[in-house]
Amino acid sequence: MKRQQKKKDELRPVPPGQNSMEKRIVTFKRDNRLPLSQKKDLDISSEMNRALFEAKVPHFVPIQGVTKNTRGCLSTITTPGATAEMLIKYREIVIKAARKVDAGIVDIETNELWEKVKMHGFNFDRYLGKKTGGGLEKLRSELQAGNEGVVLPLAISWIGGPKDVQKKKAEGKKASSVVFAVKGSKMAEKVLKGGLRAAGVKYDVERFMTAVPDSFCGVSSRWGHVEAKCGALKMAACMLCAGRHLTKDHKCNVVGCKANAGQNCTHNVDKCVNCKGNHIAKANVCVKKQEAIETAREERRTWKEREGERRNVTTDQQKKPERTEDGEPSTAEAEEKA
Repeated sequence: MKRQQKKKDELRPVPPGQNSMEKRIVTFKRDNRLPLSQKKDLDISSEMNRALFEAKVPHFVPIQGVTKNTRGCLSTITTPGATAEMLIKYREIVIKAARKVDAGIVDIETNELWEKVKMHGFNFDRYLGKKTGGGLEKLRSELQAGNEGVVLPLAISWIGGPKDVQKKKAEGKKASSVVFAVKGSKMAEKVLKGGLRAAGVKYDVERFMTAVPDSFCGVSSRWGHVEAKCGALKMAACMLCAGRHLTKDHKCNVVGCKANAGQNCTHNVDKCVNCKGNHIAKANVCVKKQEAIETAREERRTWKEREGERRNVTTDQQKKPERTEDGEPSTAEAEEKA
């Protein structure tokens, strides 16, 4: 029985083509009070791989390299045969090795995706301006307190920005819509189906369709925007063959082919509209896709770092809280003035 359980628990490599780039990213959490390491990225990855090898970790788990962004924060990527969760199983080995070249590293975590959503009908009298006791920062606290497991990593913003909201209020309108990020794709799907509560009131939640670097347009098959932002159907390009038609209208002209409209088949000559390569536009080997994912990943890291810095300023240094993205004071600042 124990032998069967051991066999069941053994890690096995992910089959080729079934492991996405996002599932392979691991980020390092560090104590920002300590100075950044001056060691090269190669030194860090080499030290970790050596430690994993000595611990007789499965050969497909070690990392392919470490990258450092402009703020000095580190992340790594596993081999195509392993996921971030597989590497996390050896957390203690990885952290101990990483700390030999960067003493500030305290933990590692998977690259958890954020999902932007929007909600409508938030009253100006309760959430707009200094006299509301915190504004949108108060709404953020209410959403996190009233919905188990919900984490909002960034400040909430009014859709359209402060000027648009003030214009609506001047026109006599009582409420407007907000947008914010929900941490974790699974949690995002949950709130999209079940909604969220704020101050005892339940609100419907919708996906916020905005163009980010790794957005893929179903009309033009290009990265960086979505269908709602696509100029017109004249921009249509097939994801499968780069032809001037929608992917759903792609058809095989070979007599007897059983592929339905919009489906790929062995008769098709794959072509990417973005890099002109011999593959479909969403293929993982596409350099344009990889560039889009890396750009989006860097933006998300920057968002996380800025939010972390905001919390450090508020708690550790006990300085005046920064304002939210809509220009309103934080809850703490409003209470101080009150």
